[in-house]
Amino acid sequence: MLPLKALLRLYRSHPWLLLMSLAGLVLGVSLVVAIELLNHSARTNFVAARSQLAGEANYRLAPAGGLDEQLYVQLVTSQPALDAMPQLHGWLKDEEGRSFQLLGMDLFNPGPLRQLFGAQPANEPAFSLNRADSIWLATPEADRLGWQAGQSRRFVLGGSDGASARPLTLTLAGTFEPGAVPMERLLITDIGLAQPLLGKAGRLDRIVFKLSEPEARTLQATLHTRYPNQPLWLEPISPALDASQLGDALALNLTALSLLAMAVGLFLVFNAQRFVQSVRRPQLAQLIILGMGPSRVLRWLILELLILATIGTLLGVLLGSLLALALMGQLTQALADLYGPNPIDLLRLSPVSLLKALLIGLFGTLAANLPGWWQLLRQSPLELRAGSSRPPAHRWRRRVLAIAILLLCALCLWLPQTGLTGALFIAGGWLLAMALWLPDALRGLLGWLRRRAGGPLTARLGVAETLYHLDRTAIAVMALQLAIAAAIGIGVMVSSFRSSVEIWLGQRLAADLYVTAPKGVAGNKGTLSDATLETLLVNPLVSAASRRSVHPARWRGQPIEWAQMDFIPQLKAAYPLLAGRWPTRPDEVLASEPLTVRLGVKVGQTLEVSGEQGPRQFTVTGVYQDYGSDKGQILHAFEAGAVQSLALFSNDPEQLADRLRERYGEQLNLLSAPAIHSAALKVFDQTFVVTELLKLLILGIAFVGIGSAFMVLGLARRGELQTLQSLGLSPRHCRQLLVWQGAGLGLLTALLALPVGYGLAWVLIEVVNTRAFGWRLAFEAAPLHAVTALLLAPVCGALASWYAARRVV
Repeated sequence: MLPLKALLRLYRSHPWLLLMSLAGLVLGVSLVVAIELLNHSARTNFVAARSQLAGEANYRLAPAGGLDEQLYVQLVTSQPALDAMPQLHGWLKDEEGRSFQLLGMDLFNPGPLRQLFGAQPANEPAFSLNRADSIWLATPEADRLGWQAGQSRRFVLGGSDGASARPLTLTLAGTFEPGAVPMERLLITDIGLAQPLLGKAGRLDRIVFKLSEPEARTLQATLHTRYPNQPLWLEPISPALDASQLGDALALNLTALSLLAMAVGLFLVFNAQRFVQSVRRPQLAQLIILGMGPSRVLRWLILELLILATIGTLLGVLLGSLLALALMGQLTQALADLYGPNPIDLLRLSPVSLLKALLIGLFGTLAANLPGWWQLLRQSPLELRAGSSRPPAHRWRRRVLAIAILLLCALCLWLPQTGLTGALFIAGGWLLAMALWLPDALRGLLGWLRRRAGGPLTARLGVAETLYHLDRTAIAVMALQLAIAAAIGIGVMVSSFRSSVEIWLGQRLAADLYVTAPKGVAGNKGTLSDATLETLLVNPLVSAASRRSVHPARWRGQPIEWAQMDFIPQLKAAYPLLAGRWPTRPDEVLASEPLTVRLGVKVGQTLEVSGEQGPRQFTVTGVYQDYGSDKGQILHAFEAGAVQSLALFSNDPEQLADRLRERYGEQLNLLSAPAIHSAALKVFDQTFVVTELLKLLILGIAFVGIGSAFMVLGLARRGELQTLQSLGLSPRHCRQLLVWQGAGLGLLTALLALPVGYGLAWVLIEVVNTRAFGWRLAFEAAPLHAVTALLLAPVCGALASWYAARRVV
């Protein structure tokens, strides 16, 4: 262990080298861990909440508007072996604003939901229906909430998205030990009690079944035979597949940011180890002279790197877990705006995510530093002692590597079949190649400034010193350029996305007034009654109207949306076609752009789609632009069935809205186009709040790195600074020199990062978004991001170098 102690002694005399080595790794790993945990928690919570309602069931019967309870009675009496469960479901909020699910079910015959109460029948609790407001909770959840049996608590039923709010008082009748399914925020009651509580006497929201495929086909045939006038179709249940679509755009941005943060962190670790190599050359020569072979020295260096990487990674895991806990609320709110409320908002630690971060930290540190150490140890002891303390530049290697990366990026761009993986490689490769070329660009720019330099001595000396020490600061400024370019690129992409959505909303919201029914307490879309529809359509103030409904469907096993509306001339202008023509027959549909790009649907293709209305075959006649669904959507002429919304055209929309409010009150939601426009953009902005926060953290990592680099550089230049002071330069002028260097290097790096950032934005908009979601966005320069970088980079560079100057001068 003596060689290891000798190697580690360096960090006692140069603590800034240790801090710089750990800082980049800790911050990089922390963002990887935070984002991995956020993505994992969001998906796990989503699946857990859906699994609470489904249990072991794999099919459901859930038509819009619900079911008559007599249908369930007829099914189970005619088929006693049918494994089925009727359900009622409602969203509640307690006095602290927390969301809960209220599930009404047959407590005495749980059927497919028996695993809620454990695998063995003995685990099923004894329920007693003594009170009309009785509910039951899992024992761990009751303990966590501090809710004792016999206590009552107040809740609010509905109240979101236009649903009328109603107070509700529930009493905890008892608890039970949960089974395999998570039971967070789930209140259970008997379906007979749930019906009056939810205001659904004699009604069911759904029936869930546990069926084999032959049993499902038999039951579907029975439904068609017995109820020919009702559109009753069994839908497969797959919470995991639904979760795979959860916030894909947001998850992709977060994952890309985490990998970028890790890359910036490894750049900083590599930069710190380059300084360590420069300072340690005499020590390595002495160890080799004393008889320790280079391979043995390398093994001790590997052990040292593993110790540093382990400490940094573990600290990063801890910091990342705390960061994820702080951001979980923001992410939950963003996903709630997109997909509706989710009662489970817990941060879930994932062993796989933590192990992934640990491996990235350890192997990334070794891969970034071992080649440099091995190259150094290949020199003789005399070369090590006499060699320059300046780190090797390896300029041609950098150039060749950058060219190779760009050629691979061009190949991925030329071959669309490389898919999303190829698109992400193009984005990462572009950033890395430009970072590798940055030192050459800075060298040329500083050389030009040096030849034309004028002004005070401090400025001229600062340019010359920056150029001379560029090899020492190259890695730090490369990390800074990565962070600035990524911030600009992601910012421009989000701004372009927002601008495209805003233009699309301006086109799509062509009607004067939109009418919807309040959402059901189960969170499903409400429907307009036939009487309400007839009254609205014959209103003399209504000049034209279009009915609309959207239902989930599947094509080739992939979830899509099946939208129907009346193709009136006033609305056709709101759906500009990118290709093809409008449908003219009942078996023709339009396909949204994401459906054509992601799933390869083409004009003229025949699709076999299954949904609540049953399986249908359609021919695609045209393609329209759509940002409303990343799953993809088909648009079909309205035929029959429940109407979820109504688009009204009127010569006097304000008077029409006043009359409808006067007649219907809260029974209808009345929204003008500007109100929908504003609400949609609010949801968009909320979705990317987490992205903006993490982008700022990555910039913070880069500026910590540049500050640490200046600190270590200042320590290495103490002799030079003392020489300058002996020649008459005061300590104040020496500090000014370092500050000018930091500000100038930050400004030049930001200037060179601008084209890189806009190039990245082009890749994200034209390649990544198109291949991932099928969205084609209008490019918007968004100069605010560039101006912010140009202002922030020199200020932060100056502050970092000022702090370093105070420590070393």
